[in-house]
Amino acid sequence: MKAAICKEFKKPLLIEDIPIPEIGPDEVLIKVKYCGICHSDLHIVDGDWESWVKLPVVPGHEVAGIVEKVGTNVKNVKEGDKVGMPWLYSSCELCDYCVEGEEPLCPNHEITGITRQGGYAEYMKAPSHFVTKIPDNLELSYAAPLFCAGITVYAALVRLNIKPNELVVIQGIGGLGHLAIQYAKAMGAKVVALSHSDKEKVAKDLGADYFINSSKVDPVRELNALGGADAILTTVYDSKSIQNLVNALAPKGRLSVVGAAQEPIYVNPFDLITKRIVITGSAIGGRKLLREMLEFSAFNNIKPIIQEYPFEDVNKALDDLRAGKIILRGVLKFE
Repeated sequence: MKAAICKEFKKPLLIEDIPIPEIGPDEVLIKVKYCGICHSDLHIVDGDWESWVKLPVVPGHEVAGIVEKVGTNVKNVKEGDKVGMPWLYSSCELCDYCVEGEEPLCPNHEITGITRQGGYAEYMKAPSHFVTKIPDNLELSYAAPLFCAGITVYAALVRLNIKPNELVVIQGIGGLGHLAIQYAKAMGAKVVALSHSDKEKVAKDLGADYFINSSKVDPVRELNALGGADAILTTVYDSKSIQNLVNALAPKGRLSVVGAAQEPIYVNPFDLITKRIVITGSAIGGRKLLREMLEFSAFNNIKPIIQEYPFEDVNKALDDLRAGKIILRGVLKFE
């Protein structure tokens, strides 16, 4: 089979012929049809997460494909099923976090495309307990990005406990934010799309009720004129702009960070006390939330906006992502 392999950081991936993985009794072999291209993949191949990554590695953690073969003990999926693999490759399944359905917090979890071989390959093997079926009415090309981008924002909104008719702000209308708009709207929220660039048309086409261009107006003033935000999901990497939005929270408002900004965020304790606001973070979700997100997406016809690349163009796709040429989500397509 052909696989794109990272053998050295800061170098192009090498497309090589390697053996199809042999599976164990509790594993499945997936014939990869699509694999999403995530910004995290750049951190992997560029060496930003050198302490995590075990070279050589096949990146890719937004996998959608067909079950080619199952191990002798596998009961939850069968050959021919549409399945996917997310960032979470496996966990111990025994600790308190795993039992609570919070497997990503397991101290012994493994990561697809980082500590285990991922989906930039024609085939990959995976533990059957962490393979997730894809609903029949959800196309594989659209399903692939949901296994990271989708679960990231869906889990964050669930943890924000969004209620119908609440004013929910999505900051950053990119690969994460354009999905978050759709999820928040389907949850019954009044959605405000907040961007530093002119993305009003795409935001409103996706369901946003309001659009604020933060490069032209003061977003805090605009949001407070609407009564203040009940919840804010921020997907950006700019700590200052995140910090500024704290001032737009209504009493009992909640703000969740999913963009890995590097600088600290400073908050006035008086605001925490007097307004009872909550500031938190979120990253992906366990198997329960993943299944729920896929069903929710299929039922509400929620899809990412994608740009497809042939597998052979994987390095071009990564270069385009570095250069900001992929508008929302990039996807590798396997013949």
